[in-house]
Amino acid sequence: MTDFEIMLLVGLVFGLIVGPLTARSSIRREKIYGGTPSKSLHLLASGMYVATPPTILTGVIVGVGLKTLFPLALALIFGSLGVLMIFAIFEKQARPVRDTKLDRGWTAEDARTSGL
Repeated sequence: MTDFEIMLLVGLVFGLIVGPLTARSSIRREKIYGGTPSKSLHLLASGMYVATPPTILTGVIVGVGLKTLFPLALALIFGSLGVLMIFAIFEKQARPVRDTKLDRGWTAEDARTSGL
């Protein structure tokens, strides 16, 4: 097994273990409305994003050159951002319609009718 394969294997394992945990934490903070395609794309982007540091650190430790590590790091980061852009297409269409009535704040009319 070459150094490059070891580096990719470590990144893959880390992405498969920590990626779903990161995605689940993110979903708890903000709900996903796009269904299965959105959730799948979100999971993939999370896995790619969290796999970047251990992949690059493993590459540094095993001696993979900077000419390989830098493009790989950029590919993982910008690849996850690209997947998130596709995720946004599915998610934007599925968002529920918000109430169009704007909150005007506390007005003089509200003060007169409040009974205070």
